[in-house]
This record gives sequence, C-alpha cells and structure tokens, in this order.
Amino acid sequence: MRTLLLAILAVTGAAHAAQGAEAPLLVSVEVAPGVDVHPADVRRMIAAELGASVVGTQEPNAADASDVLLVAVEPHVVRMSLRAGAAPTVSRTIPAPADRLGRLRSVGWLAGNLVRDQVGPIVSTTPTSPELPAVVDTRPQTEPPALDPASPVEVVAARPAAADDDVAHRQWAVTASGGPTLTPGFTRGDSLRPIIWVRGTAYHVEIQRQASPDSMQFGVALQVGPSPVHYIGGDAFVGSGWQWRRWFLEGNLGLGLEAREQMIVRTVVTESSTSAAGTSSETTVSQEPLPGLYARGQATAGIHLSQGFDLVTQFGVQVEAINGWFLSSRIGVRLRLP
Repeated sequence: MRTLLLAILAVTGAAHAAQGAEAPLLVSVEVAPGVDVHPADVRRMIAAELGASVVGTQEPNAADASDVLLVAVEPHVVRMSLRAGAAPTVSRTIPAPADRLGRLRSVGWLAGNLVRDQVGPIVSTTPTSPELPAVVDTRPQTEPPALDPASPVEVVAARPAAADDDVAHRQWAVTASGGPTLTPGFTRGDSLRPIIWVRGTAYHVEIQRQASPDSMQFGVALQVGPSPVHYIGGDAFVGSGWQWRRWFLEGNLGLGLEAREQMIVRTVVTESSTSAAGTSSETTVSQEPLPGLYARGQATAGIHLSQGFDLVTQFGVQVEAINGWFLSSRIGVRLRLP
C-alpha cells in the first residue's frame, strides 16, 4: 500500500509539472519613446530564443500564464524582471546597442539567460564561455550571439502575436497631399441659392505629433489654393485617430488665417469748381488680396505601406469668416518619424 501511495503521488506531481511547463510565458513590454522596436518584435524574439509559447497582456490566454517576464527597452539599456511562480523576482539590466537588430538580439539573449537560470548570474548561451556576474548598466564581458542581418527578425513564435502590432507607433508625421476642390457660386435674389460649382485645385502640407496611439493629435497645416480666389493659408489643428491592423482613420478640426482675393468697390465723388457743373462720382471695382479667418474640418483614411510611409486620402470642408466655403478631396503620402 505504501508503494502504491508513493506511485500515485509521483504521477500527480509529474502531471502538475507538465501542466506548468505547458503554460505560456506572459511577456509585458514597455518601449521608451524614440526607440525603433515594437512590443510585437520583442515577444517574437523571446519566443524564438526560448522555443516556448509567449503571450502578451491583451491576449485571451494571458490569465493562463504562471510566469511573468517584464521587459523595458530604453534608448541605452534593456531591463528585465522575471516573476517565476513563488520564487523571488530576478532582475537584470544590460546596455542596448544603437541599432534595431542589435537591440532585439540583446533582448533575446538576456531573456534566454534570465529564464533558463532564474536565480543565478547571467551565463553565456555558448557552453565554452565563462559565467558572468549580474550586470547593472555596464556592458557584459560576453556579447550576445551574432545575428545575420539578412535573416528576418519576425520569426514565427509558438503563438503568433496579434496582427494589430505589425506597425510600430511613431510620434511625428509629415503629410503632403493635393486634389480637386468644389466652391459653390451664388446669385442674389429672394435668397442665396447656389447655381454653379466652381472647380479648383488645392495643395496641403501638414505636420502632426501624437505622443502615443491613444493620445490626441496636434499639428499645423499649410494650404495653397484653390485658385484664383485663395492664395495661401495656415492653421493649427487638433484631432484623434483609430487604427485596425494596417488601416487607420483620423479626424481633426483647425482654425487659421489665409490670404484670399476679395472684390473691392470704390466710389470717388468729385465737385466741379463751377456751380453749374455740380458734382460727379466714379465707381471702380477691383480684386485685391485681403487676410481672413477660416475654420476647417478634415477626415483622413490611410494604410501603412511600411514602417515609415503611408498612403492617405483626405476629405475636408473649409468655412471662411469673410464669405463662402468649399469642399476638398486630396490624395497624398505620409512620412512617419520617430
């Protein structure tokens, strides 16, 4: 009976151990502003290094993870902390190379050392290299193994990361676009009624900043046209956006000042020196550029073509304080900067 009881306990313990081994590793990633890596890249590299299932905090099976790896990628260092069950938290910090591949290589190397040796010092993945002491903000004696630049970094993990993480967020964006406009023509009678639509062309350049994917967008814009009425204008705007995988939508409102053509009517009254001639008047009409305020609303739809370039289409309406309004539609490109 004693032998049977020991065998049952051994089988139960082995089952619990196997279940814990199959549990995914929860990896929480924080990337500092200006660092050109994305949480999805970090999780893929760690999964490839460990050969194990890795999940993010937003994935459905995140609650099944028994171990948590906290990763912070900063401009000059990589920090990691491992919480493995009831064991004490183990933390390590190493310098980060300046290039993107070097950062990812260091992340995978440090994760492999930390997870495989939870309580000891960092050890090299090469069996012939000596053990290294824990590193705090100093370069370790053993560098991470070299990674072929030609090989893709986005390796396939046991559980692929969410598709929403494919394109990293960048804070600054410069957009250049152009396209046709429609301005309504009016006639005066019992009421102002549009009788024609005047076609034109406008060109638009804007610079915007968004600190994080969930924050507001702020920027300035410069517009030329539509001619011949509108010369040039500039405004400041605020807006927000929504993204799904590589597609995104944005909306913003702006207020600015422009130089536009206005009709000036002048009447000159002259008085003759003789009483018989009386007075005479002369009226002249001219077109002159004058400053004016305007407000505009704009919707932008686009797709990320790469980590730095987007293709966008923009639709807007501009209302002027002096007189009139017009509709615009443009197509353009966007350069996104760190």
